[in-house]
Amino acid sequence: MLANGSTAIEGRSGSGRAASGSGGAAAVALVLTDGKSDGLTTFAAMIGSSILLGAVFVSIGYLISAIVRDRGLAGGLAIGVWLLFVLIYDMALLGLLVVDKGRTISAAMLDVLLLLNPADAFRVLNLSGSGGASQFAGMAGLSDNAGLSPAILLTALALWIALPLGGAALSLGRRQL
Repeated sequence: MLANGSTAIEGRSGSGRAASGSGGAAAVALVLTDGKSDGLTTFAAMIGSSILLGAVFVSIGYLISAIVRDRGLAGGLAIGVWLLFVLIYDMALLGLLVVDKGRTISAAMLDVLLLLNPADAFRVLNLSGSGGASQFAGMAGLSDNAGLSPAILLTALALWIALPLGGAALSLGRRQL
């Protein structure tokens, strides 16, 4: 126990609070699913894919930081990239699909467009894997027609982590510190 009353784990990184928060959410999930493993498996998959999505944006942030020398500009660009992937890309894609009316954009092309956005890969992975959630989130039709398996979506998220990290390593390797 530290002088401020927190444990050493909490005092260092807050991981104790994070672990207890995740444990509390898992306990709620256990109660709500009456101990059925299907609900817990879905919950665990969502936690795992959320960690992957977080790693994607950290990886992109590393790349931006490695390329841009000014700290303020790097922070602004990171926020802009996040807004692009989370909000703007989906609005633009939806507008494109409405205007196209199924004439040009095929199901395979839509799959590729979804994989070009890590937030969309995350959404499709989580919402198509959970039948009940996809009905409420409007993803039922998309998940029925998408040719994206969980393996493809996980591979896309892994590439979204590896490629920016590789680019950051190359950029830092060329820079004189």
